[in-house]
Amino acid sequence: MPLALTLKGLTVNAPNLLQTFLSELRRRRVLRALAVYAVVAWVVLQIGEVTFEPLGFSVGAMRVLIISALAGFPIIFMLAWLIDFGPDGFLFDLPLWPVADDRRQHNRRSDWVLALAVFGMLLIGITSALDMLQPHKPVAPTTSSRAPHSIAVLAFDSFDGLAESDYFSSGLSEEILNLLAGLPELSVAARTSSFQFRGERIDVREVAKTLDVKYVLEGSVQRSGDHIQVNAQLIDGTTGFQAWRQQYQRQLSDVFTIQREIAAAVVEELKVALSVESEARLQVRPTDSLDAYLLYLQGAEKLRASQDEVAVAEAGALFDRALALDAGFGRALAGRCEVALRLYEIGNASKQFDEAEAACTRAAELDDGQNADTQIALARLYRFRGLHERADEKLQSAISIAPANVDAYIELGELRRVQNRLPEAEASFLRAVDAKRTYWKAHEALASFYYRSKRYREALQAYVAATRLAPDMASAFAGTGAAYWMLGDVDRARSAWDRSLALQPSRQAYTNLGLRFYYAGRFADAVSMQRSALKLAPDDHRVWGRLAESLRFLGEHADESEQAYRRAAELAE
Repeated sequence: MPLALTLKGLTVNAPNLLQTFLSELRRRRVLRALAVYAVVAWVVLQIGEVTFEPLGFSVGAMRVLIISALAGFPIIFMLAWLIDFGPDGFLFDLPLWPVADDRRQHNRRSDWVLALAVFGMLLIGITSALDMLQPHKPVAPTTSSRAPHSIAVLAFDSFDGLAESDYFSSGLSEEILNLLAGLPELSVAARTSSFQFRGERIDVREVAKTLDVKYVLEGSVQRSGDHIQVNAQLIDGTTGFQAWRQQYQRQLSDVFTIQREIAAAVVEELKVALSVESEARLQVRPTDSLDAYLLYLQGAEKLRASQDEVAVAEAGALFDRALALDAGFGRALAGRCEVALRLYEIGNASKQFDEAEAACTRAAELDDGQNADTQIALARLYRFRGLHERADEKLQSAISIAPANVDAYIELGELRRVQNRLPEAEASFLRAVDAKRTYWKAHEALASFYYRSKRYREALQAYVAATRLAPDMASAFAGTGAAYWMLGDVDRARSAWDRSLALQPSRQAYTNLGLRFYYAGRFADAVSMQRSALKLAPDDHRVWGRLAESLRFLGEHADESEQAYRRAAELAE
């Protein structure tokens, strides 16, 4: 017997009312309209989730799209209920409720199935959309399948413990790396990524997995007077088995020949078919002067060892001595360009800019404008100076010379960032990461971009990838600490900053530690950290301002705080 409710003379038959409602849903084809809309909305949301980020749209754009899709459901319901589309076009379906003498019979069971289908569809759609609205936790970067012609060249070992032998063995392996990296037929891990394992005894298979390469080249160098012995072996990074091995005992003057022979042996073992241009590249000698080459190796090692102004200047002096022996030594000129560029970064003086521009231009002219690295160095220099059009011109030149040069896309991203062309900047950084996922510098550049854009979770994910690929890079850990700090994870921020300071004391790490102590109310420690930062960057107005603010809360340091504020203002101007 049907259940009926009586209210002040009005009798409502509940089951019949529900049955009538479900019947109207079917007659007005509301379910069909909702189903079509749900499918279309789902497809649009999936496309948006995949394409919005690469196209440079903000997270807010995706949120607006999801909310709009949810809001469309009641609108579609009302339109489907009110309007009928038939052979005569659009018609308003009136009356809005069937009359009492409507004798159409419906199957009650199918009506209930219909109701459950509508409810289930709405529940699934709303749940999926709400899940998209939730911020996703950063995930560990995944490794791609290893390309068959991918290789990492590790720093060759030196067993006599002498500094002279260390830079020589590293230089020899680096030259082999440069020869192989210059071949477009090969995919070679960046020097910074592969040389991070120097001095460590680690399973080659683990190295290959970390760097995402198929093969690993390792070796050792023993030098005795004018004689050298070089041992080299190529390891299959998947199985750990030796694919090739050779020992060379030659005169020191044959070092360039040894490098070319090892590179050629690797190419042959990997069964790579080289173009005529690539064959010619394998035969190029960096210089005819062995002494100039040895001076260059010392300068390059010193330049990589420290960012300190004194160390950079010493590296420049070594490059100058190499150029005095061979004025056409392109590597030494490129090193001189890098020295001048770093000195300009430190001092920011017009004279240093002129010297940097002259050195980089000379290096580019020596290679007839065909060296992408010197073009990138010039672009970087012009970006620092604010000459954006000239920087853009050099970068386009570098990309035309070497379309696969990852550093060119990193620098292009930096240029687009300062031009406030943020979607293009992000696309350029992402292209750099996709081009070489084993290159820590690409991940760090992307992380820095996300951090400046206040996208801290994405920044953290990219910083973690950079530290995984280059666990000896202090700057990557400093950035990781900053990202953790902005996300409120103080303990992990402190751990990352401590790691950064242990690797290499830097202005960024010290001043960030000072900020941490400042917000924790430990103002004496904050002052100490800011003073340490000033020793490394005495002309940084931000550090002076943070020092002044920390001194203000110590008490009895009002004069010193005021002086620090004045110095910060002078430098900021």
